[in-house]
Amino acid sequence: MRNLGRTLLFAALGASLPLAGVARAATPSGVAPGSSSAGSWSQGSKDLFGAAYESYDEDLKYSARSDTAPISNVWFTGASGILTEVFWPTNDTPQTRDSQLLVTAADRGLFEERRDARRSVRWIERGVPAFRVITEDPGGRFRIEKIIFADPDRDVVLQRLRITRKVGGLRFFVLHNPSAGNTPLGDSAMASTGGVPGAGLFAWQGPFAQALVTSIRWRDATAGFSGTESDGYRDLQNHRTLTAHYRDAKDGDVVLTGELDLPLSPGVCELTLALGFGRDIDEAHRAAQASLGEDPDALLDRYRAQWRAYQASLRPLGSASPDLARLYRSSVAVMKSLEDRAHPGAFIASPSVPWGDVRLDRASAISPRTSSTITGGYHLVWPRDLSQIALALLAAGDTRSPVAAMRFMKGIQLSASDGTWDFGSLHVSKEGSFYQNTWSDGEPYWRGLELDQVAQPIDLCYHVVEERLVAAGACWDLARRAADFLVAFGPWTPLDRWEEVSGVSPSTLAFVCTALVHAAEIAGAMGDPEREARYRETAERWARQIDGWTFTTQGGTANGRYFVRVDGTGSPDAPRDPNDERRYVLRGRSWLERDIVDCGFLRLVVLGVRPALAANIADSLAACDAALRVEVPGVGPGFYRYVGDGYGFDPLSGERTGGMLWPILTGERAEYELARALEKPSSPAAARKRMRPYLDAMGRFATASQMLPEQVFDRGPRAGQPTGSAAPLGWAHAELVLALRAHDDATLFRRPMSSAGGAARGDATPRGTSAAPPLRD
Repeated sequence: MRNLGRTLLFAALGASLPLAGVARAATPSGVAPGSSSAGSWSQGSKDLFGAAYESYDEDLKYSARSDTAPISNVWFTGASGILTEVFWPTNDTPQTRDSQLLVTAADRGLFEERRDARRSVRWIERGVPAFRVITEDPGGRFRIEKIIFADPDRDVVLQRLRITRKVGGLRFFVLHNPSAGNTPLGDSAMASTGGVPGAGLFAWQGPFAQALVTSIRWRDATAGFSGTESDGYRDLQNHRTLTAHYRDAKDGDVVLTGELDLPLSPGVCELTLALGFGRDIDEAHRAAQASLGEDPDALLDRYRAQWRAYQASLRPLGSASPDLARLYRSSVAVMKSLEDRAHPGAFIASPSVPWGDVRLDRASAISPRTSSTITGGYHLVWPRDLSQIALALLAAGDTRSPVAAMRFMKGIQLSASDGTWDFGSLHVSKEGSFYQNTWSDGEPYWRGLELDQVAQPIDLCYHVVEERLVAAGACWDLARRAADFLVAFGPWTPLDRWEEVSGVSPSTLAFVCTALVHAAEIAGAMGDPEREARYRETAERWARQIDGWTFTTQGGTANGRYFVRVDGTGSPDAPRDPNDERRYVLRGRSWLERDIVDCGFLRLVVLGVRPALAANIADSLAACDAALRVEVPGVGPGFYRYVGDGYGFDPLSGERTGGMLWPILTGERAEYELARALEKPSSPAAARKRMRPYLDAMGRFATASQMLPEQVFDRGPRAGQPTGSAAPLGWAHAELVLALRAHDDATLFRRPMSSAGGAARGDATPRGTSAAPPLRD
């Protein structure tokens, strides 16, 4: 495989090798008939995801001054053995749906890579997000080997192919489904086998253009509309060859099909597919051709070298097992690949649209960047997910990405000019808060409010100060404004961390109280004793009331004593009585607040708000295990989010199902078990031993290609496998890395509320160097 990308004699002489027995097709011409008014995305669970590694310049930006310049601005995904969404020029803007090979033979039906192949996917090297994909015909007629990676210097995704034909008469086609500008609708396409701007499959919408070119000739090509008679896929289904040769398809869900000019005889050939992007098709075509003009081995070696250098700068976590050490390196690469280049520090949640192949995401918004209705999916920035990713990278030893993330959060923090939050009797300025999620440039998508997402950026600030990466003053503006907002608005939250209901939430309050204590530390360092006292007093007062607000003694699970998911739903004026008859609706069903068990109370322990061995924690743990824990055969413990969870869809029909298991929660349990072990005399080895069943299970929840999903199935033949929601999920990879750091250190990485009081530092000297003054004496 080392020679997969070399320009072989076949590739060099491709133009002189005719397709024996088949006349060359007519040049594409005319406009495809039909149109389309609907479109979908590819499946949410990815087998591969990556981007070139790029380094910051001295100002924490990606620019011509970066050591890795020129900067590559493409991100690629893949599933079922094929390329799926590719993002350009930012990490929140998919430009394609999928791209795959189709194979026909005179005596056989149509072979579709995504549907019909036996396949395998693996990283070409630990910690380097380039992938070797093998798809094989179950009948043994052919084998397709690919290496997929990004040009480290251009906006181009490369697929180096080695096709082994074991029988004669096979014809190979490329089916390319664009979704220019983050929508499958309103695109235009052009198929060309030569002429201006060159041979290739082209698509565009507004300032977003793409060109798919090859290192050999296109024998035939056509443009059409997906699902109509002009669709090349349907043409091949019906005729085993392209009978239509349309040059153009305008304004719709377009699809492009081209036949590769390969011999009909058995043999082996190698070629490269280059998918380039630009502001028009000429620019996209030039980028793709420039990549084809370079030695592909040299491009891949440069791609590898840049990722190796980054990985070498990090801590070697994963002492628990070789498999977890490997997953750690993959997790770091996944998380770092989630960052945008135009907006450093903007880490999206996942490069996917959950269940995108079987349903249209109903969450959509009109963006000024395009006149079309566009889909957010999970390729958006959530303050919570970003903070978790940044903290995990910090735990891994990356000292620059967390600072870039902090700066990004400061840039998108709301101000008084953004208006007020109005809920019942609450009318509070938006000053200091954050929207539920945004695009990578900070433009809001969902405009909801979650108090944990206001709190967690404060903790990110606190940690980068405590690690002496920046002085306290660099964080003060963000922390002060966010903490002032929390004091003015809390403790009731319009949305809990699962973004479905309002109320007073143990999980949310754990983050809020800890963030306020951390903000008090920074206030003390900044010489603001009034705020220091106010933040600390509020945090301690709310922390004392958590049990009275959210711990029921009359619940319907276990012995009836546990922390509920939320109490006081619906309005900030609602009574906070966890034993009353108050109800709320989940997925069309009415539930008593006191009957909804949720394991989110574990954050009270990990963040130092409650002792791990407290009686109310012990009772809640029993209820959590009774209602939400599942032992997945061959994997280990998994957890549902809460009683009554309905977030899930059947991957075949798209119909709603019940909620499934979330690997994140297994990681959170691992951290709790460590905190529990640390509260009573035990050796580091004994403390680590308590974590191991959960760490091992989390590792087994990862796919064969090292992607950690949002959800996995709870039972049956697919138990422990992704549901199709979203993979990789940055939050899940972050939780794993934080748990691995805790395991290796035999102590929690997050600084808990109970330890704040001098741990954070006010200067910018790296930890372990000479003395520096504490935030407060």
